[in-house]
Amino acid sequence: MNRYVRQEVLAEIGVSGQKKLTNSKIAIIGVGALGTLTAELLTRAGVGELLLIDKDKISLVNLQRQVLFEEKDVGKFKVVVAKNKLKKINSEVSISIVKEFLSVQNADVLLADCGLVLDCTDNMLARNVINNYCDKKKKIWIYSAASGTSGNVLVVDDSKLFRKFFRSGETFDRCEEIGVINTITSITASLQVTEAIKIITKKDFCKDLIRFNVWSNSYERIKIKK
Repeated sequence: MNRYVRQEVLAEIGVSGQKKLTNSKIAIIGVGALGTLTAELLTRAGVGELLLIDKDKISLVNLQRQVLFEEKDVGKFKVVVAKNKLKKINSEVSISIVKEFLSVQNADVLLADCGLVLDCTDNMLARNVINNYCDKKKKIWIYSAASGTSGNVLVVDDSKLFRKFFRSGETFDRCEEIGVINTITSITASLQVTEAIKIITKKDFCKDLIRFNVWSNSYERIKIKK
């Protein structure tokens, strides 16, 4: 049986779109709440290759929202555990891991053959590294952020606009400071993956900043002006 038949009969994807997914390689920067959810959804969707980049180890407080991890995984490297869990979900997907943080020094080597880069980090330093690399290589990337009860998603196809819009620095309070509800990371990751699938299958993607709050049930699209 074809495991992707439910996507192939979907008019928005189809057989040709599924082939594009199978031939894609996507980098996920950060394998925490957003990264684990994003990686799992893409694995189930049948992407060809995933590259997971993160240096952190799993802690007990991660388990509230980082869905791939269990109590027995505490103290282990996130990328190692994530790869093992994802391979059990879909053995057809090729998964490579890097136990490092993305930096100016390693971005050119690590991201060279990735067609799309997904930001699942929690800091602007890493996002600026992604943005500068993608600007230089003319690649699209997707920014995502979640903390408290709010989330952001933006497809960045113009790095200069990202710099302009986020020139003030950090865009969200850190989860350590204000907390985070686990439903917002699920929604944020789902929207990011949906936009990623649009990009890979050559469909029109959202060009606005998507901003939402799960507690107040608010949703808005903000145009990023040149």
